Amino acid sequence: MWRSLLPVVVLAGCAVDDGAPTPSGPDPFETVWADSLQAGDLIAMVPGTKAYDYLGKTLDALPDAEPVVDVRAVMPLADDAIVFEQAIAAAHRAGLSDAQLEAGAVAFGLWGAGFTRVKAFTYVSWEHLHIRVAVLGGTNTCATGDVATNLLNYTVQNADTDATNLYTDLQAWLAVHPASNVVLASHSWGGGIAEWLVAHRDAIAAKQGALGAALPFAIAAGVPGYMVGYQFAGPGFRSIGDIALYEVDRPDDPVHAMDPSGNPDGHQYDIVFGDAFQGAYGLTTTALSCRNVAGPCLHD
Repeated sequence: MWRSLLPVVVLAGCAVDDGAPTPSGPDPFETVWADSLQAGDLIAMVPGTKAYDYLGKTLDALPDAEPVVDVRAVMPLADDAIVFEQAIAAAHRAGLSDAQLEAGAVAFGLWGAGFTRVKAFTYVSWEHLHIRVAVLGGTNTCATGDVATNLLNYTVQNADTDATNLYTDLQAWLAVHPASNVVLASHSWGGGIAEWLVAHRDAIAAKQGALGAALPFAIAAGVPGYMVGYQFAGPGFRSIGDIALYEVDRPDDPVHAMDPSGNPDGHQYDIVFGDAFQGAYGLTTTALSCRNVAGPCLHD
């Protein structure tokens, strides 16, 4: 039944050489990073399923008001650090240096993990960068429990609820911390939320008012392949209205494949060989790893 739900994508095309010159210019995928993200902007990170269990609950239990959390040491943070590394990778591709990121040249904010106490924390990345992260608020509708227990929560209604709440919390943040642009970095159900917001931004804005910044670019990784009544964009880079959307999905990701028999480690997009970080899959590396071993994840 699961595989019957998979979207079928047929790529077909033909070209006719009419003698006209082929347009040339920079590749939009190579330029979108710097075009969308500059010093003073906000990267809003949107984790998905189990975000409260992995992030909000874990960090709220730490004793410090603004804890320092190292992805290599604080578990289960490493299981859901994907949006952090994705955001750092996007900033790298935009041309921002490590020193600029550690100095706060761009703001990093996290939405949807259900924090109740911690308002900000320092994330120590796989590359040992110290990145201050502000908690933007919110609890996504799938933030507690694993994929299996949330299957019935992957709905159009919840996608719209979460995207609207993300939008309104971004409005509140931007009213106090102005920025020219907001770039979304998202994963799993968070990727679904980001894609819904991109596709329905105008409808949400008509109800909630102007965002307070441009939303030029959204990155979504490990997006569920399907939910009843709605088809997500699917892997690739495209424009939806005036927003660029990049969906990246591992070929062995059981969540994207909607395959409950798949290896859940295929849903991990921080690629690590042993203790050596290779990059964020689809952003700074095309390598695959499974439980820190090079190569794809096989079925358990």
